[in-house]
Amino acid sequence: MSIDKETKYDRQLRLWASTGQSNLEKSHICLINATSTGSEVLKNLILPGIGNFTIIDDAKVNINNLSSNFFLKKQDLNNDLAISITKNLNELNSDVHGTPIVKSLSSILANEPDSFWDQFNVVITSDYTNHLQILINLLWAKQIPLFIVNTVGFYGSLNIISNETTVIETHDPSKLYDLRIDKPWPELQAFADSFDLENLNDQDHAHVPYIVIFIKALDNWRSLNNGQVPVTYGDKKKFRAFVQSLSRNFQLETNFIEADMAHLRPHQKTEIPNSIIQLIKISDEKQINEKTSIFWIFISALKSFLSKNDNLLPLPGTLPDMASDTDNYIKLQRIYRDRALKDQILFTEEVYHILDSIGRSRSEASSDAIQSFCKNARLLFATVGSRELITSNLIDQFNNSFNLNDNGNGHENGGGGVTLDRLDSDEKHNLGIYFGLLTFNLFIEKYNRRPGIEDYIDFLGVYEEKISTHDIGPDTENIFKETLSHNSTNYHNLSSLMGGIVSQEVLKSTTAQYIPLDNLFVFDGVHSKSERFKI
Repeated sequence: MSIDKETKYDRQLRLWASTGQSNLEKSHICLINATSTGSEVLKNLILPGIGNFTIIDDAKVNINNLSSNFFLKKQDLNNDLAISITKNLNELNSDVHGTPIVKSLSSILANEPDSFWDQFNVVITSDYTNHLQILINLLWAKQIPLFIVNTVGFYGSLNIISNETTVIETHDPSKLYDLRIDKPWPELQAFADSFDLENLNDQDHAHVPYIVIFIKALDNWRSLNNGQVPVTYGDKKKFRAFVQSLSRNFQLETNFIEADMAHLRPHQKTEIPNSIIQLIKISDEKQINEKTSIFWIFISALKSFLSKNDNLLPLPGTLPDMASDTDNYIKLQRIYRDRALKDQILFTEEVYHILDSIGRSRSEASSDAIQSFCKNARLLFATVGSRELITSNLIDQFNNSFNLNDNGNGHENGGGGVTLDRLDSDEKHNLGIYFGLLTFNLFIEKYNRRPGIEDYIDFLGVYEEKISTHDIGPDTENIFKETLSHNSTNYHNLSSLMGGIVSQEVLKSTTAQYIPLDNLFVFDGVHSKSERFKI
């Protein structure tokens, strides 16, 4: 990356580093329907530097567009909407190239080969989109994520349609360093044993890294407790007091003060997280072949690595800051770094073995990707998505849920107990908003026009025909009427907010970092509340 780009994108590089920025600059984003919300999404992607974007829309700019979209000018009136917005968005970042396609989605689906969509990393649709299900099925087969955003009045929703999402760099905020205090390898144990706390002078004693203090304290505890580590609250309290007692002046020795602040770290078990065990089980069910993604090849290699490494994950090799003299801290850093490098080499061998066995090039597993996987092996994320916008299970949950405002404590089952798997009142309310947005689009599909408040009976008829015949209740009735009470689907305050949310999720997808939405988000702008659901 050039120095100019490092300066230009300095802040975001701190979030996703050069690997994420490189992925972003290689991306090509497609927007179908150049709405105000869609324009806000693209704005938030163009500024950080996506590679390319394409807008598909065959509409002309009208008065309503001018009043709701900041990226249109008066002179754009009656011009092609896609061309006008592309031109104005292109001014935001000279590194990004935008292309307008003045065609309808229906025309493209009918006349372009399916390979047309292969150029895109992400496709976004905004508001009602004709032939949406055809597009969903096409992109699902190609494993191209589809982001469906809808806004009506002060309500908004986002569906992410992706058959599988895998993330290596999740950027877990917990800062749980893998220090192996409870299971030090020989070099780390030897380093800890080299310190004779009783015979050190006061200056050296105050600079012993707290990792060493914890290892020595655990060794002492095990020797007095049949090799067991502290387990109960009482044991951990005694262990903490013992660590404090090793200090010569607890008020002055910074390393012991830090050790006390980090008193939970020696009780952090070195084990494989359940989430990683589940990923390995999923990998076992997959047939590794020439089409398998590199993520699942890494997971398969991880299983082999564990069998040869005492069931220990690759060591990340990172250390927190701690009070210590420079010499000892550098030695400790080197011990962790060397072990991490050793693990990385062994893991690389397992990856190459799998790639060789299925006839794929070793170049598919870059050293940067392997290093990233080893550093994040405890924090991997994978989820299976859905190509459905609504399911019978979601409808049943909605119909069978209680509203706390109705009776204060929920509906009771036949045995007199509250049904715990039902949605709470806020969840039911926001799911009602989502159903209202779906019905809004289904109405357009049936009647070829947007509904108004005078269409409430027909609107309810569409809901009952397409979603559920169950009684909706007064809260959902109010939601539906609110949905129909606005003459615009793109109020700019809501477009701006939803544009920020959607672009954030697109950035996660394009950079392949951070844990994404899985997989439905609904926003209630009337009450400033939001909910997430899994379809």
